[in-house]
This record gives sequence, C-alpha cells and structure tokens, in this order.
Amino acid sequence: MALIAFSGSASSSLLPFKRISGGSKPKQWSQLFHSSSKRFTTSSKPFIVSASTGSNQGFLEIPKAETETSPHTYYNWPDKKNPRVCILGGGFGGLYTALRLESLVWPDDKKPQILLVDQSERFVFKPMLYELLSREVDTWEIAPHFSKLLANTGVQFFKDRVKLLTPSDHLGMSSPMASRCGGTVLLESGLLIEYDWLVLALGAEPKLDVVPGAAEFALPFSTLEDACRVDKKLSALERRNFGKGSLIRVAVVGCGYSGVELAATLSERLEDRGIVQAINVETTICPAAPPGNREAALKVRCLDSGM
Repeated sequence: MALIAFSGSASSSLLPFKRISGGSKPKQWSQLFHSSSKRFTTSSKPFIVSASTGSNQGFLEIPKAETETSPHTYYNWPDKKNPRVCILGGGFGGLYTALRLESLVWPDDKKPQILLVDQSERFVFKPMLYELLSREVDTWEIAPHFSKLLANTGVQFFKDRVKLLTPSDHLGMSSPMASRCGGTVLLESGLLIEYDWLVLALGAEPKLDVVPGAAEFALPFSTLEDACRVDKKLSALERRNFGKGSLIRVAVVGCGYSGVELAATLSERLEDRGIVQAINVETTICPAAPPGNREAALKVRCLDSGM
C-alpha cells in the first residue's frame, strides 16, 4: 500500500522517479488461476483459517452471542450433508482459497459447498492497480466482477458486510448450535450463515491517523476506489495547471513494490509537467526485495540521490 500527497516541496531526502521506456509488462493475471487434480482428505472437525495480513485490522472481535431466538433469515445451503465452507473476504487469500477448494478432487460426500462474501462486487488485482493511472488498461481488466470470475464454478458469491461472527466453541459445547455447525456469520443484510469451516481473509486497511495530517492531506492507494480518487485528483490538477507552466508536485510515501511502480507511473504520466518524489523510511527502495529485484527497481530513478 502506498500513500500519495499532492503537495510539498522538493527535498534532498526524496527520490525523483521516472519510468524507463520499453519495460516489460506483467503477465495477464487471469492466467494465475490453475486447476489441480490432487486428492484432498478432510477432518470432520471444523477449523478456522486466517489469511489476513497486517495487524488486527480486518479481524472481527468475537462479541457476546445473540440469542438463537433472534429473527434472522438463514442461508439455505444447496446440500444438507456436504461440508459448508464460508469464506469472508475476496482478496487473493479468499478468492484463491475458494478456487483451490473448488478445483480439488473430492469424494462425493466430502466435496465442500463454498460461499464467498466480500463487501465489494469486484476482485481487485492490486499488483496492477497503478496502471489505471497510466490509462493503459480498463477497469474491468484490473477489477473484474466476482460474478464473472466464478461463473463456471460452484462457488456462490454474496456482496455484503460482516456484522457478527459466532464460532460454536465460543458458546460452549453444550449449545445446540455446536452439534449442527462450526458457527455462524451474521451479515449486515440480516442473512445468517451456518458453516462447518470458516476462512477469514479480510485483509488489512491503511491507518491514516498514525501520522498527523495524513488523513486530511494524503490519499491512500490500496483499493479500486483509492485509485479512482487519485486519478480524479490528478486530472483536476492537470486541468488547473494546463498552459500555466506551473509544476504539479506529487509525493509518494512508501517505496515497496507498489510505491515504486506508482511513482514511476505518475512520473511517466506527468512528464515535464510535474515532479514525483518518493519518501521511504529505509535508506533504499524495496528493502525487503532480493538484490536483483531491488537493482531493477532502482533503474526507474532519473537522478542519483546518493542513497
């Protein structure tokens, strides 16, 4: 995730960026989904898998359980016997888990029923999100609808948000729920989902309140909505400065892979009409990358900063 600020002056601690022309493009991401014929055996006990990243952002704290007499609409699973898998979150972790479970070869009575829940109707391929700013790709190429991605599978998709998560072991093994499912998920729409297996893949969200002024003056770059806001802001600055000769100054905070690609793309878009500078807490860019990848990323710099 990168952070973008459209104001500020140049400093010796900032890295100017420019993309080298003729660079290779990422492979078509739709080719990443592969099927498998491996057999997979399961346990009869429910389990919880977490595919979330970062701190506890995106995780649900388990509140006190609501009474089972609360009026909710239950989700009717197609089969009454086969295992029920509820996946919360449709990022890489959630979507890949759903597709992987769907592709495996199962005994007839063990093939799981899979339900995927996400607050968005689109899956966002974040490694290519920055290309929306260069206008090289359309939105549907970066963020296809889940309905299209899952059209030829048995995976069901709901666009909704999670309100309450209640594992059966939280209620105690004496609870009537413990004998029939691994727990329940209550969605904001009022739909109640009983599951045998639960996958938490809710991901992480940027915290802009850590640095004073970030929430007021910076834009995160992590979601499709973020990219659209950045593009809208940049377009407004381009219209305002058209023909005036004044430069658009953009600061990109964070020099991981996404920050480097974003800074290079913005520099390519603005050309001589703007200055793009990258700020990083480390003394180099892509600090966690292998040396070869880091050296390749350094080639997008148009000036030697001495770092």
